Amino acid sequence: MKKYASLVSIIPCIAINAQIIIGGNNISNPYTQLELQNTDEKKALILPATNDNTTLPQYNVLQTDGYNNDPTMEGMLMYDKKAQITKVYDGSSWKQAFIPEHTATTWTRARIESASAACLSILCSSNNLPLSIPANDPQFADHLSIRHSADTFRMRQKGIYRINFNAVFGGINVGFTGTKINIAILVNGEQKAYMSANAAFISLNNYAVSADTVLFLDVNSNVNFRISIDNSAFSISGYTFGGTADSNVSFEKIL
Repeated sequence: MKKYASLVSIIPCIAINAQIIIGGNNISNPYTQLELQNTDEKKALILPATNDNTTLPQYNVLQTDGYNNDPTMEGMLMYDKKAQITKVYDGSSWKQAFIPEHTATTWTRARIESASAACLSILCSSNNLPLSIPANDPQFADHLSIRHSADTFRMRQKGIYRINFNAVFGGINVGFTGTKINIAILVNGEQKAYMSANAAFISLNNYAVSADTVLFLDVNSNVNFRISIDNSAFSISGYTFGGTADSNVSFEKIL
């Protein structure tokens, strides 16, 4: 009975500390969980493959980015035969897995989809602008593989980035004072840059705004673009942003 109890207590330790080696006899690193050795240099690893992006796991045509969110699948690799690239699932969408630095295109451009903000007296709403990368449109692409969700960019490389912002918006303000319309660039929730426009106390107008700025961004920095309206007294206002071909935001890695 004592021998049986000892054996049971040892088994979990073996399972926890197990290392697996395929193609060889000696593990080369104590921290490796799975090692594939190529002793005769004539063997290769074949990744699971799919015919195109529509057959990738979690594909959903109804989602803005084309995929469902599933954090439990983060890190999954698959080869896209049509695109001829290996893709990695980051928990929300599939992106190119390996980008050689000397050949990578250094920009991403996304379309700003329709969003709104409104005020009733001093009670005002604010929203992150929704973003998309339209398929089959050469002026939009995510070469930096930074689009993380419907309203967030997550940086994959540390560096200095030029950020260009263009938006068309329109709306109405009726009240005793004018109103201030703000668009801010947030990095990890902290405002780093902003632009604003003033509307008269009675106005019905369309606006076009454009801005260019340079920011240092670290790996895994989350970047959002947030719209808000400021009223200092009683008024009613509402504005709609984006949703046009001229509304876009782009990132260019310059250093």
